[in-house]
Amino acid sequence: MMFRSRTTRCLLLGLAVIVPASLLAVYGEPPADEWKAPARAAKKKNPVAVDDASIAAGKGLYAQECLSCHGTAGKGDGSAAKDLEKNPGDLSKATMWDQTDGALFWKITDGRKPMPSFEKKFSEEQRWQVINYIRTLAPKPADKPADKPADK
Repeated sequence: MMFRSRTTRCLLLGLAVIVPASLLAVYGEPPADEWKAPARAAKKKNPVAVDDASIAAGKGLYAQECLSCHGTAGKGDGSAAKDLEKNPGDLSKATMWDQTDGALFWKITDGRKPMPSFEKKFSEEQRWQVINYIRTLAPKPADKPADKPADK
């Protein structure tokens, strides 16, 4: 079927662009650059108690492996950050509480360029300890209890 009207062709072309974009919005597909943990991983609970010992252990591991990119305060301004093709992310933002411990565990375990996987470098317990520590870098929103971050 030929469409001779320029208006009709433009309308169809516009629909060809708008409809797929609308479907993505409706079905909640994340943007290509969003790093989102699978739902099953995000539901995983932290088995390591949040206490002074686990936070101190996590801080030591963070200093050993994370500080060079994420920086002392977790702002993504470590000495190696300037050499990365992608910003390492700001762990000090309150929005960190929008991610579950399980989601953070998945990210630390799997990694995503330029962040390496820590699955073989840190034990499971150590990865949970790092999460307990990085939680101290971000202010906790008043409406979210520490033990139940919102799943996003």
